[in-house]
Amino acid sequence: MIKKSLKHYRNITFGENSTRLKLLREFLELVAAYFENSTLNMMNGIYTENPEARDARSAINLIIKEVYEIIRLADIKTSASSTSSLAHGRKGQNIDLIMNIFNLGRNEIPPEAAMEYIEEAIDVYKSNRLPSFIRTINPIFWIRVLFNHII
Repeated sequence: MIKKSLKHYRNITFGENSTRLKLLREFLELVAAYFENSTLNMMNGIYTENPEARDARSAINLIIKEVYEIIRLADIKTSASSTSSLAHGRKGQNIDLIMNIFNLGRNEIPPEAAMEYIEEAIDVYKSNRLPSFIRTINPIFWIRVLFNHII
């Protein structure tokens, strides 16, 4: 379930930072499991999935929207230009690699490209652990939270 108003990574507590890190790591593992257990058909760009890949796909679909928002709140843009459309005489298009994680093969984008964005988000949240801890124990942070809630 997606929270209605997630906050920017610089405005979250240590607990929220830890929760986001855990979710991002879980998502990265699921994405890796999906691509390790599926085979790309080079003719049509569709992945053939074995049972482990299907299970990973189901789990990914349950959390993908929340993960996408968490990545975006870490100031990471997850779009890339599609080259396959140019090769087929169509205009190039930007596609979001996270929200289109299962369409990477059709756009001739390696899965590692999407995984790099996830890893980058993990690094952002890891580097924010100490600042988030300081915010959590800082009374001024909580006064600001209360003030913002009232307004």
